[in-house]
Amino acid sequence: MYSILKTQGVLPLVTQINIQTAQIVLQSAADAGIKIIEFAARAEDSKEVFTQMISFRKENNLDVKIAVGSILSLAEAETYHQLGADCIVCPHTDPEIGAYCLKNNIYWIPGAATLNEILHANKLGAEVVKLFPADKIGGPGYVKAIRAPFPGLKIMPTGGVTLEESNLKSWFKSGVVCVGIGSNLFSKEMLLNLNYEQALQAFQNLIEVVEKSRN
Repeated sequence: MYSILKTQGVLPLVTQINIQTAQIVLQSAADAGIKIIEFAARAEDSKEVFTQMISFRKENNLDVKIAVGSILSLAEAETYHQLGADCIVCPHTDPEIGAYCLKNNIYWIPGAATLNEILHANKLGAEVVKLFPADKIGGPGYVKAIRAPFPGLKIMPTGGVTLEESNLKSWFKSGVVCVGIGSNLFSKEMLLNLNYEQALQAFQNLIEVVEKSRN
């Protein structure tokens, strides 16, 4: 999973979508060459939508891994793992969730804000740690500062990451493995009427700007 995240350089996130939109997102992501996306389970029907996403992926033989985000408890982690999640993403670091993921060989990306929290997450078995909310706690300069004594930290900033090349360049220059991007990729309004062509274009543009920003 780490190699996929590092190669792709970005973890695109979608949330609060219906089944039809979820299928459009999956198909367009696969066609654009995206290898992993995050589905944030924040709505009442999230389990139903995710179950359909897994079925759609299997029926169409799509080469896209699905991380499930906004996981807040061990019970949720267990549920989505059993439903077919390839990765569990949390806004926080929960030792119980970490232990479950480690035991069941499911990739775990916990959230953290401080250097001590990041190191704690590493000790619990997390390889990549989500820095959240990244723009509110110092941005790229903060990442650069904490990586100075710990250059091996594998960080994924989420929150305040935009599609502007200058913004992405500053993050990658600070030494992050990849970035998490959600509403700046697909706004709430865009998701309400998203069609395949729009989604494909968005993913293609995302890949292009990430590649430009890293080179």
